[in-house]
Amino acid sequence: MLVTNIVLETQPGRAHSVADIMGRIEGMALLSVESDHRVLAIWRVPEGHNPEPEGLSEVLRAMSGEILQVALMDGEERG
Repeated sequence: MLVTNIVLETQPGRAHSVADIMGRIEGMALLSVESDHRVLAIWRVPEGHNPEPEGLSEVLRAMSGEILQVALMDGEERG
């Protein structure tokens, strides 16, 4: 399982709506809206899903046109 910290940059004023969308993703935890354009979270990517950071970033951006940038940090594999 991959566990990673996520920083989502959104369109101005859209952080709360993006946090609502992200809250529906399996394994997404500790969501917090840092400002009107930034969301922080921890994602425990379920086993069997693609753990490549580039793929995860693309999946998140494809979920909402309100997401401008995705940064995945400190990802680590956990058994």
